Formats: sequence, C-alpha cells, structure tokens
Amino acid sequence: MKRTFFVSFILLGFIVAAKGQTLESAALRLEVTAQPFGFRIIEKPSGDALLVNTRTVFASGNAVESAGEFKTTGNSMTAALRGYAAARSRVTFTFVTPEVLRVELTTQDAPGSVTQEFADQGEHYYGVWEYPFGGAIDNRGADYDFLGLQRLPDVNYSSARAPFYMTSRKYAIYAETTEQGHYTFARGGKTSFYFNGNGLTYDIIHGPSYAEMMKRYVEIAGGSLMPPTWAFDSIWWRDDHHADLRDVRNAQEKVIDDADRLRKARIPASAMWLDRPYGTGTNGWGNFDFDSSFPSPEKMVRELADRGMYLMVWVANRNVNSVYEEGIAKGYMFDGPWSAADIMRREVYDWYRKKLDAFVDLGIKGYKIDRGEEGEMPRSVENKHAILMEKLAAEGLMARNGPDYFNFSRNANDASRKYTAVWNGDTRATWGGLAVSVKGLLRSGAINFPMWGSDTGGYIGVPDKELFARWLEFSAYSPMMEVLVGPKRTIWYDYDDELLKIAQQTAAAHHDLIPTMRSLMYQATQTGMPVARALVFANASDEKLADLWDEFMLGDSLLVAPVLSAGATSRQVYLPAGLWLNYNEPATLFNGGTTVAAAAPLGTIPLFVREGAIIPRGDIVKTNNNWDTNWSPKLRIEVFPSATSPSRFDYFTGKETVAITATAAGKGIEVSLPELGAPGVLEVYWKNPTRVLRDGKPLRAKRDYTYDAAAHKLNVPFTGATRVQIEGGSSLFAAK
Repeated sequence: MKRTFFVSFILLGFIVAAKGQTLESAALRLEVTAQPFGFRIIEKPSGDALLVNTRTVFASGNAVESAGEFKTTGNSMTAALRGYAAARSRVTFTFVTPEVLRVELTTQDAPGSVTQEFADQGEHYYGVWEYPFGGAIDNRGADYDFLGLQRLPDVNYSSARAPFYMTSRKYAIYAETTEQGHYTFARGGKTSFYFNGNGLTYDIIHGPSYAEMMKRYVEIAGGSLMPPTWAFDSIWWRDDHHADLRDVRNAQEKVIDDADRLRKARIPASAMWLDRPYGTGTNGWGNFDFDSSFPSPEKMVRELADRGMYLMVWVANRNVNSVYEEGIAKGYMFDGPWSAADIMRREVYDWYRKKLDAFVDLGIKGYKIDRGEEGEMPRSVENKHAILMEKLAAEGLMARNGPDYFNFSRNANDASRKYTAVWNGDTRATWGGLAVSVKGLLRSGAINFPMWGSDTGGYIGVPDKELFARWLEFSAYSPMMEVLVGPKRTIWYDYDDELLKIAQQTAAAHHDLIPTMRSLMYQATQTGMPVARALVFANASDEKLADLWDEFMLGDSLLVAPVLSAGATSRQVYLPAGLWLNYNEPATLFNGGTTVAAAAPLGTIPLFVREGAIIPRGDIVKTNNNWDTNWSPKLRIEVFPSATSPSRFDYFTGKETVAITATAAGKGIEVSLPELGAPGVLEVYWKNPTRVLRDGKPLRAKRDYTYDAAAHKLNVPFTGATRVQIEGGSSLFAAK
C-alpha cells in the first residue's frame, strides 16, 4: 500500500516537486505531496485526477505548509502537518472502502476552524442547500454559509441542508460535522469549505455514477424516514383557523367543515393540520393546549378519525408563555425573546419531549416543525438543534404510535432526515415562488431529503386561479402534497368550478400514484436515489442537463414538466436519450435528445414515459373516502414494454419489496406480477395482440380481458401472483 515517490506536476500554474507518499485501494490512488502539503485523488482505471487539494488551513489564514513523519498501516496513512499555528496538527487518510477515502484533520491548538480548498476543474456541483445559490441545481458560483437561511427572493427560510455534494467528475464529498460552516463553489478557480472546530472529518466518495455516490452517502450518513402510507395522500391546512369562519361558529367547527367539504368534493385527503395560533396565551403557542375556539380537542380528533383523517399541529423550539417561564426558571433556555430550549442538554431534551406528550396523548399523528433559524439560539449550535428537535418530536410520537406518524420541517439538517420530511419554507404566491419550489424539490432530493412538499399556491399572498391550478398540478407529482386554504384563497369558496375540478383531479392523481410514490420512497431510504430527481442524475453525459431544473423524473420512467409561466397553453420539453411516449397521448412516439412541444391547457401537466416503463397506480389506502361504499384496495399496473429490453419495477408492498417485470417471450411479451397485496388490473400498452394467456391459460376477449385498439391498451384483471403472456403484435416503441 505504501510507495515513496518524487512528483513533478503542474498545479495552478506553478511546478511542485516534492517527496511524497501514496495510498491505494482497488478503485483509487491517493497521492500526497509533502512540500507544500497537498494531495490528489486518482481514479485508477482511467488515470483521471478526480480531486486536487490545494490548501489546508487551521483557523483563519493559518495555512499548512508541509507534511512529514508519514506512517502507513494497512489502508491508512497519517502525517504531521507543519506551518504557522499548525505545529501540533495531523492528517489521517483511510480507505474505509475501496471507493471511500476518509480524511481526518486534527489539531491541538486553540479551536478555530478547518478549511479545505480544491482546484475547480470545471465540474458541476450538486447538493448542500435546498435553496439555489448558484445556478438552478448546479452550485457553481455559490458562496454561502452552511446554516438555516433567512429571507430570500421568492421564498423565506428554505432551510434544508446537508454537508454533502456530488460532482460531474465522479466524486462526492460528505463532511461529518454539525458545526457552523461555509461553502464556496467555483470562485477564482477554487472550491472550498470550512467548518468551525479544531478538527474535521470528511469522506471523498467515488462513483462513478451519481446513483453510486448517493448510495455510498446513505451507507455513511444513514437513510431517510419511511412515512406511513397515509402520509402520501393530500394534507390540508389553514394559516389561522380563527380567521375565516364562513358557515361555522369557531375554529374547531372549521376543521371539521373543511374535512366534510373535501369529502363532498371527493378529494382524497388523509390529514388536517393546525398552524399557530391554536393554543392559549401570547402567539397561541407554549402552553401545549388549545384555546376556547377549540372547545373539545378530543372530539375534534375523534371526528376527524371518523372521517378517515388524522390531526397534526404546528410545533417549534421557539418559546413563549408557560414553557418559556418554566424553562427560564430551570435555566433551560438560551437568552432572548422567543428563545429556544437548549435541547443539547439531556435533561432539557427530556423535559421538552415530555411537554410535547400533551399532543401525543391527545392522538395527534404528526407535527409541522417550524423555526430554529430565526435567532432563537446562537448560530454556532443551529445545525445541531436542526437535528435534535426533529429527533425529539419523532421519538415522542414513536413511543405511542410506532412508525405510524409523520413530521415535516423547514429547518432540517443532514441526519434529521431519519425523523422528518421537508417543506420548502414560506414561498410567495407568485410564479417565482412556484419556480423556486421546483428547484427546491430537486435540490432536496440531491441531499437525501426525498419526502418533500411545498405550500401549494404559495404562502405569502393570495394566488390567482391560474397560479393555484399550476401549483396543484406540480404538487400532484411531488412526493408530499400539502394544500393551503384560507381567507380569499379557499378553493370551494373563492374560485370557480373549474379550479375545484382541477383540485379534484390533481389530488386524485396524487392519490392514484401512491403505489409508485411509496415504492420510490422506500428505494430512496435504501439507496438515496430521490423520488423526484434531476434528469442529469441518470444522464450524466448530456451537458444540456447540467443545470436543467424545470422538468424532472419521477423514478426512472416518468418525466414531469410543470407549467411555470402565466398564460401558457403548451411548453417546450427536452427529452433525454432513449425513446419516449407522450403519456397524455400515448400514441405519440419521440426520440430522445430533442426538444418537443407539449400541449398544456389549464389542468394538464405535460408527462412523458420512457420505453420499458412500469408505473404502479391504484387506490390502496382509504383515508377519507366515503363515496365508494364498497371500497377495497385495488391496483392498476401500467406497463409500456420495450421492443428489445426487459424492464423491472421494485414494488414496495408496505412490508417487502417485490419485482414486477416485463420480458420478451417469443414474438410477444410476458409480464410477471408477484403478490402485491391487492388485486387489480394490468394495463399493457401493446399494438395488436393476437392471443393473451394468464398463468398459461388462454383468455377470451371481452370476457376475460379487454383491448382498446385506439389507445393500444390491453386490460387484464389479476388477483395474487400472476403471469400474463401476450402473443403477436408489437411494442409501441418498435421502429415504424
């Protein structure tokens, strides 16, 4: 593993020649120069320099000058670092796997910060922040703190983050820290980050694909939560239930009235949640109770449950009223108005969690977790609290409900993904607010916060009908769909029948996609690959996709292109390599690598399906459905078989993952369905079949199956594990 060498290579315009060391794995080679200190990572199969370190700094401006006393043991190398204020500093390099090199920098000098600087080689950078500081999804040019965020264009407090980024040069970097920090990308030929403290550990992760980088990141940092099935249905809320009492006497009646109106409109929904103020005292928070406008919270929870819905409430570690007074008396609070409890202390953590048990005992099934980045605590501890608050809230719910709970937060950091989903903060009810929400969806996926949603229609202001409709369309294809109604913006009061119909259609589409969303979400917990993902992650060689953000993939096969401008009735859609069908008009076939026009009248979102796609749909969770008196779970499995290649979808049943497959069989196709947990209909898009068999037995047309010749769609009912063979005919993707 060890080899002494004498290097001479051009680095940032000058020649470096120094005695150094190497350390190798099966995939990578580390080359360390001693004078001046630096290192680079070489991909062994290609010989490419993936990453070149140009400077290491302990505390402000105190750069490491040289390295010595090298020692190599197995897959690890250590060295002493010398320079001003770095006399007692060391570096350790360890291949924890052949594809992951861990770098540990330590010093015994006074705590300060640790900076790592690298040569920018023109790569694209994805990750770190939910908010787009560089391009749309590419971070080139971004220069910002690693902290929760403040007021920003189009959205306030878009704060999800993780100290992780991937690059187009086939490597990613994950900093294993909760300290305050800063990232600078592609400025002056350099990319750098620093974090406070007298040490820093980070991992350099080799791909080469984005999927491999994400999977290795998950293996180090841990995967995200897996929400219960009901959390994939639409969730509805008001900013203040006291503010719009049309047709009711108090806020509690408004909650139930909203639930009843959703059922009357046949809008699938699983939960209502209450934003502050809902409790007694100043600002309606801090006494862990409900004010007189909610005369019987227990009854409210029961009545919602009778309607197939759960109740969720707003919470935050930002305190007034009794919790503040008690916390101050106990010495548990940081100083300042609206101060946070210092939950880094175990006794404070337990105290605050016990306070939240008042809601858990009532039957609350989840929280919207707010704040924590608005001065409630020192900035130096903000990243830690953005994990601990989510953990504290989740543990209280889990103690009563097991995994049957759901939280979502705006201020979430790295490991908090195990406890919470994300909503993207306070978006403005503008087209810019919708656009930044699409970017936030893709950026959150890149840092492994795959369960994501936005305040549909925007939070700040009142959306007009067209904007609300387009946002509903987008939310239908987001992993989480949460819809804000209220004064001047309640769909069934303040808009026309067309918008109500669009709300019905989009919520129904979102509900129908739960089998796919749930499966993709489970995959994300295991692999880190987002539910909704930027096109570049599966098409890395297509430079047109490097910062493309206004369309995305739902899984591997369904391309979604939201409409993001006023007055549009169509939009241009770029299709990556491969063969594609217009999902809204399946007879239309397109070659990838081209831009096509897609019709998009109000209420229609352009969708395209890739060759070989398998898209599970169906009605697998009842929630508030009282309009189907004989309801039972049922599936609808759409298959778009390839002309040449097999395809597969890993379906999550709620208990296990099973494979749905489509493969060539003679001059036809065979689709295999394992036990999926519910019966349903297999819908296969195939031209002119001549014979259909189920489990080897021939089926009779119109009696055992149906075929729509105009749509080229074959419908075959199934129950349990089923094998369907289609003979004759051809794929919709076959050459004309």
